[in-house]
Amino acid sequence: MSSLLVRHAAADDAQTIFGFVSGLIEDHLPGQAPWTSAERIETDGFGPDPLFEALIAERDAKPVGFVSFFRGYAGWRGKPMGIVHALYVLPEERRTGAARALMAAVAKIALERDWVRVELFVEEERPAIHFYEAIGMRDLHHRHMRLDGETLVHLANNCL
Repeated sequence: MSSLLVRHAAADDAQTIFGFVSGLIEDHLPGQAPWTSAERIETDGFGPDPLFEALIAERDAKPVGFVSFFRGYAGWRGKPMGIVHALYVLPEERRTGAARALMAAVAKIALERDWVRVELFVEEERPAIHFYEAIGMRDLHHRHMRLDGETLVHLANNCL
């Protein structure tokens, strides 16, 4: 197998990232159309106030996967931390080390930036849990809670 390169994504990678996000959605919710676009990804990730960063894994100059992440804050520790939002590798490239290389690159960035940790959320019973455990992540057994849509509006409109 040829060598793998992990590099920082740039604005002209927005369409590639969109393709990976579409693949991730297809893996989790087959038939669901993406809720975003390449234009939105370019604006949100590479505009004047980027909301995320991304790394691209390439083999033979062909993108084979990506990881997106952003800086958060570990309030109890009083330090910044990294939060991985999405990790995706093309099906034919899985189990080749691409996902491990992407996560290792995020870990290196975390150390360079003095982030206390890297976290992510993964759905229960997903096979990816085994991968994350294999690279040293611990399952904290926390529930990932979400407030959105009508319940978000209802709570916001019914506060003091």
